[in-house]
Amino acid sequence: MRRSFWRALKIAALAALVAACATLPVGSAEPEPAVPEAEASPAAVEDSLGLLIEQVEESATTAGQPEAAAGVREPGADDGGAARSGIPTWDIPITMNNDVERWLEFFRGDGRENFTIYLRRAGRYEPMMRAILRDAGLPEDLVYISLIESGFSPRAYSRARAVGLWQFIASTGRLYDLQISYWVDERRDPILATKAAAAHLADLYAEFGSWYLAAAAYNGGPGRVRRSVQRSGSDDFWTLSRRRYLRRETRNYVPKLIAAALIAKQPEHYGFFGIETAEPMAYDVVQVPDATSLDVIADAAGVPVAQVMELNPQILRGVTPPGQRYSVRVPPGTGHDFALHYAQVAPSERVTWVQHVVRRGDTLSEIAGLYGVSVSAIRAANPGVRARQLRIGQRLIIPRAGRLPRYASATTVRRSVPVRMEPRPPQGPYVTYRVQTGDSLWAIAKRYEVTARDLMLWNGLTTSRIYPGDEVRIYVDSN
Repeated sequence: MRRSFWRALKIAALAALVAACATLPVGSAEPEPAVPEAEASPAAVEDSLGLLIEQVEESATTAGQPEAAAGVREPGADDGGAARSGIPTWDIPITMNNDVERWLEFFRGDGRENFTIYLRRAGRYEPMMRAILRDAGLPEDLVYISLIESGFSPRAYSRARAVGLWQFIASTGRLYDLQISYWVDERRDPILATKAAAAHLADLYAEFGSWYLAAAAYNGGPGRVRRSVQRSGSDDFWTLSRRRYLRRETRNYVPKLIAAALIAKQPEHYGFFGIETAEPMAYDVVQVPDATSLDVIADAAGVPVAQVMELNPQILRGVTPPGQRYSVRVPPGTGHDFALHYAQVAPSERVTWVQHVVRRGDTLSEIAGLYGVSVSAIRAANPGVRARQLRIGQRLIIPRAGRLPRYASATTVRRSVPVRMEPRPPQGPYVTYRVQTGDSLWAIAKRYEVTARDLMLWNGLTTSRIYPGDEVRIYVDSN
């Protein structure tokens, strides 16, 4: 009897705690919310607060309390603050509950600095994203999935190896026709990745019939959500969340999305004042042959190469992929000038990099001599390379002789790998040299004041390996 009495008393106390938490005003001394590991929050705080939240949720369910949710709002419904004119509408369901409130508090507190950055970036990509979602017949406010996934950064990279504005893993990206290779990663392409995300979200909604479950599947994978629905017998996200059929990250995902949508639509209402958003993405599109360097494209367009790189974050090596024509974005209004100037660029000058595959016995000095560049230039193009730790099969980026791109440095170089070089036409008389024991192509080139690469081109060599008895033709100055 006494045990039953104390048990009932504990349940009543926990129920009172739930009621008290639900009525805390904004800015009260409520404990910090639990947030996923991806957010900047001490792990100990996350674990302890997460445990407290779960205990309260369990107690409320045990005591027969209803789910702490206000239900789906009609678009434009007030969010709990004072009624005001000009309140925006949403085309995704907006539910207000304690989980959403916790994320609102986080974004206005510890997450304010990062969220402010995300709101600024939104101006660059949101108009384009909304247009693509609208054309696909999807709710435009799904754009806020990109906000919570990447903070509107096309170069975002997660510990799970998800990449880009929409944080695709490689397998899902390829499923939606995004090209991922050594040369390009179209998960970083703002337009192509958004089109892929729209198709993916449409497929998820077609399967689950709920934008909340579609968002949960976008985060945790459709297989996990599918199994959760089957095991629980419920297709309601909040039920799956309350009963813990979903992982904590996914349970937090939808409340986080709702909170982000609320703030992004009315930032001043939530204390985000004076946000200056970036200018919308604008560009011309030009077609270039294979293996064309971005610095050559920038020169032809008459703009800094940094602007071309910013518009084409999917190009990984500073050069378009070999073996295919490629569409490149250039700043708006420069496409016409590009076409005129690029036609005047010699094919041999359209590529400013070559690739060298390390072979047995190669040294940085010999490789530098082979291509007629300095060791320091090779080091600048390959940050972290060590002369004594070259590996057979390792690929090195070699700047063309006499030229480093304007953006090359030990820390900022874009590793670009064109694979073709135009042979230099022979000029003047030549001599024939018979290779002796101990000779190297680099040593012979140095003796005759040419480059090892010249010797390879003049003699049809595909590698720098030579053997005693070989004859090497060397074109020399007539003097």
